[in-house]
Amino acid sequence: MANKKQEAPKESKRFDSTIKALFGEQAEEIIPCLLSDIRRPVGLSDDELNVELNRNTLSIDVGRYIVYKGYPVTFNLEAQSGPDDDLLPRMHEYALNLYRTYHRPVVSVALLLFEECGVPEVPFKMGCGEEVFSDFFPKIICMWKMDPQQVVEHHKRSLYTLLPTMEKPTASLLIKALQELSDHDTRPQLVRHLKWFHIMLHRTTTVSQEDKQKVEKYLNMQYQLHPLLAEDPLIQSVIAHEVAHGVEQGIAQKTAELEQRFPEELAKEVAKSLAEHEAKTIQESILDIVSDRFSSEIIAQVQQTIAPLQDIQQLRTFLRQIAPMSEEQEVYALLTQYLSLQGTRIEGEIKGIQESILDIVSDRFSSEIIAQVQQTIAPVQDVQQLRTFLRQLARTSDEEEIPALLTQSFPSN
Repeated sequence: MANKKQEAPKESKRFDSTIKALFGEQAEEIIPCLLSDIRRPVGLSDDELNVELNRNTLSIDVGRYIVYKGYPVTFNLEAQSGPDDDLLPRMHEYALNLYRTYHRPVVSVALLLFEECGVPEVPFKMGCGEEVFSDFFPKIICMWKMDPQQVVEHHKRSLYTLLPTMEKPTASLLIKALQELSDHDTRPQLVRHLKWFHIMLHRTTTVSQEDKQKVEKYLNMQYQLHPLLAEDPLIQSVIAHEVAHGVEQGIAQKTAELEQRFPEELAKEVAKSLAEHEAKTIQESILDIVSDRFSSEIIAQVQQTIAPLQDIQQLRTFLRQIAPMSEEQEVYALLTQYLSLQGTRIEGEIKGIQESILDIVSDRFSSEIIAQVQQTIAPVQDVQQLRTFLRQLARTSDEEEIPALLTQSFPSN
């Protein structure tokens, strides 16, 4: 009998670790959503409820001490993201070892995330010919058969990160659930839950490609998804490591390396964080030079000019140009040149936000509202004002609210 899981690809391990993290945070809420007739044992701390096996030989996904139908039992859940012929034999082995360790009956649950897992035949029988030596009756939960509408209607928020794996959830239902998470989660919780949700959304086949794109668009507009994920401790540890060892490679090459460790978009966001650190370092070098040579007025103007610059090559060029300068008039000419470039960049950013706003209203509202929004935002040149309106608009589905929102966001127009 095998004493450990079959070698799984990195993709499968990523889903296993997601499930472990999810149950590690919300086991008390999730388990009752999966099994009826259970409760928490009285008078025990969270640490006393966790159960484990010897990690050198066996490693279970989730182990918990619970009361099931009035009886103390050990709960063991194994999550599966792909086909595995060894799943039930392995779970049988876990159950026997958990029983020997804790001397309680074991409730074994196989949580199958995606339809490609297949549904194993229960019971698992071990025998010879017609003679059966042992039967194993795990509970099988197929996420693609679970009703997402019922989950959201009953506000089972602990399952919201798994909603993309359920039976054909619509984009509007997923967005509604995300809004509820945003209303109830702390910032660190939201970071984790969006990360887990995004992993499931990326892999699932029960959400149409069109609905996936709608949800992705909402996530990026409403939460700036990938920058938010970059706040995750694992991602931060990568950034800290790279910064500590210096960013000696080009950002494109660094991004290619990171894509081997993280999903493509998240890898790019980590690389972006590294680029921001390098930009800050170059900006500090520029200010060191001007502080040694020029007046406080020049220092202030240089600082104001380079603060919004994040283009590494542009900053390096500015550093090379200003390094040999000794006359303030030369610096003024250089600043004039860069201020002109900044104006072009801001114009492009304003146009991009305006286009995103019009994309949303075109998808949701009447031609009258589209025309009103277009007329209002066309003359606006305040980037922050447009960004604020975009965030508020993304959460609005009632057409009657739009005129008031426009008046509130752009009082002078």
